[in-house]
Amino acid sequence: MKIFVRLFYALGFFFFYLGKLVQSNMVIAYDILSPNLSSNPGFVQVPVTLQSDAGLLLFSNLVSMTPGTLTTDISSDKQFFEIHVLYMKESEKEIIDEMMRMQQKIKKFVP
Repeated sequence: MKIFVRLFYALGFFFFYLGKLVQSNMVIAYDILSPNLSSNPGFVQVPVTLQSDAGLLLFSNLVSMTPGTLTTDISSDKQFFEIHVLYMKESEKEIIDEMMRMQQKIKKFVP
């Protein structure tokens, strides 16, 4: 029964991530096609809530595959991710909250 629950959460996460992927692609496409580039790159330190190496690997790879973000480092004590973002328009707190939400969703299906 537990496997079906994890599968349900994994499927929900797939659609969540697919939505984020489309959204970030649209933002970058709009920026490229507009006459003025509006990127404002920067680095954000995101606290780690994932416990397993598989969860850490999945999160860091999904962040890096999303246009406009790149996981550049994880602290040696596995307490923080350093993430490069292309658009720091939002407050740093909003970016961290979004990354934390993604980690919470991954926790539900990765042991």
